[in-house]
Amino acid sequence: MIDLMLKKILSDQVVYICAPLRDCIDCKMIDNQKRAQRYGADIMELYECKTVAPQAYLPELLDLDDPSQYGLSLRFRAQLMDFCNILLVCGETLTSEMQQELLLAVGKGLLIVSQPENAALVHSFLLNRGLSPEVGV
Repeated sequence: MIDLMLKKILSDQVVYICAPLRDCIDCKMIDNQKRAQRYGADIMELYECKTVAPQAYLPELLDLDDPSQYGLSLRFRAQLMDFCNILLVCGETLTSEMQQELLLAVGKGLLIVSQPENAALVHSFLLNRGLSPEVGV
């Protein structure tokens, strides 16, 4: 079922998908890549917006275990955020990479939107860093 409030917020926006890629317990990067692809496609279709989901393709372009290539991936993600209005946190966890993306998005002034399954994690993360939870929905 489509969340009408979320549709109102996301419709016609460019949405950065913040989703787990690494750092989760018992996760495989390939599975998380596929989830990020699904998040991007599903969110775009359901909420009539454009999505950017770098977790879906970065592991195909870069060796994220190589520190210099991982650093390049962080810079790439930061530049992609410059084209976005909103960061949407997807998934049931909040990995350290996702936390970095959240802080970067706050610094860039993006609206932070969390889904019900991760709203408490996002809220707590922001509050623990002295940031207002009103940044997100």
